[in-house]
Amino acid sequence: MIKQILILQFCLFTFLASCQEKKQVNQEQKQIIDQENKEEKEEKQMQIIDTMQNLDMTSMKKMLNEAYYCIDTETPIYDSHVNWINSEILKSLLSNGYKMPTREEFQAKIQKVFGVNMKINQPCRMNKIGDEFIFLYGSQYMKDEKSGENKGISRSEYFPSDYTGNIVLMLKNSYMSFLISPVRVVEFPIDSASYKVKIPQYVISRNKYILNDDKSQFPWLVTQDEFFMRSLVTDFGYTEDKKLLQWVIENTHLPFFYTYAKKNDLQELGKLLWTKDCNGEIRVHQNTLDILKEMSTPNENLYIMYVAEYLSNYLVSSAIKEEKLTIEQKAKIAAQLLYWGEQYKYDKHYDYNQMFMGHFWHIIDNGTYEKEFKKNNYYGLPKFKEWYEAAKKEENIFEGYEDYLNDEPQPLDYEFKARPIK
Repeated sequence: MIKQILILQFCLFTFLASCQEKKQVNQEQKQIIDQENKEEKEEKQMQIIDTMQNLDMTSMKKMLNEAYYCIDTETPIYDSHVNWINSEILKSLLSNGYKMPTREEFQAKIQKVFGVNMKINQPCRMNKIGDEFIFLYGSQYMKDEKSGENKGISRSEYFPSDYTGNIVLMLKNSYMSFLISPVRVVEFPIDSASYKVKIPQYVISRNKYILNDDKSQFPWLVTQDEFFMRSLVTDFGYTEDKKLLQWVIENTHLPFFYTYAKKNDLQELGKLLWTKDCNGEIRVHQNTLDILKEMSTPNENLYIMYVAEYLSNYLVSSAIKEEKLTIEQKAKIAAQLLYWGEQYKYDKHYDYNQMFMGHFWHIIDNGTYEKEFKKNNYYGLPKFKEWYEAAKKEENIFEGYEDYLNDEPQPLDYEFKARPIK
């Protein structure tokens, strides 16, 4: 017995010693990683030495003359202009308190916000140039009508950033740059004996807001840079910032309707609900649905009605043409929205009953969508199968209803006719 106790004590001591040693190793590894990150940040701060020195007046005037001369031509942008602008942007950022993230932090952030995965090729969204920078296409990047390929807008640097929506992700120094003409940022005093460079405020605010998580930039951006801020959600599918997402929702044109919602409004709603990535993968935004639920009540139910309208009058008909969606992609979107909407059927405070799954099964689905639902194991949605099977067994409350013999019932009709489930 004593021998067994001694063996047990020895094992326990060995285990504790092993744990302590492992903890010490983990702490040492963490210290090494922290030190490497610190050194990388310090190294990046030193890289400001590598930026271009201020140009003499002769060189500046020469560059401006080149820029002015090419405004109305299709002459390619001079590399010297681009390099100078990038250098001035970096100087301005650092002088305004921008903190360079590490390479890992930068890559994680651009993937989270812009969906840029540097490990895979994404030709529909970006063009990676070596290890120098990534040219990120904006939503209004022009396409050739014949080939359908992305092509640069002639002299695009002369347009405001919200015209093209293009962003240049600088990999070496971890910041966002933009195509800006030198003529837009250089100011001369009357005597022209010197010059001053003034980088647009949006360049500074965007970098600090996105890459430094500086929320103090938010008020300025949503009032002075609305197009860009909205595009983060509607074009890139970034929904992690709840304050931004709610602002975009509240500033999306979704007016009251009396019969059915307009197609253009439903199309704008779709930009909040899902995103199609380069590989065709559909991401339905649960964060958007969560906020829509928070913003809805039995008496203030416009958002619920719009999701029902989107399912009934846009997704299954217009989206296949407007958004170029396949049945597989539409089914994934439909499943998520149906599941979100069906929760109200089982909430005694709402009286929608068959508005979502019931309507979809009786009026829309001829079995094609259900086939996709089953094939994808109902997309992992816990109660989807149970709720859809229940909806299939219910009698269509509008079956034979004379006012609807020549027309399909709309979501609002279910609100007026249906009663809470018991």
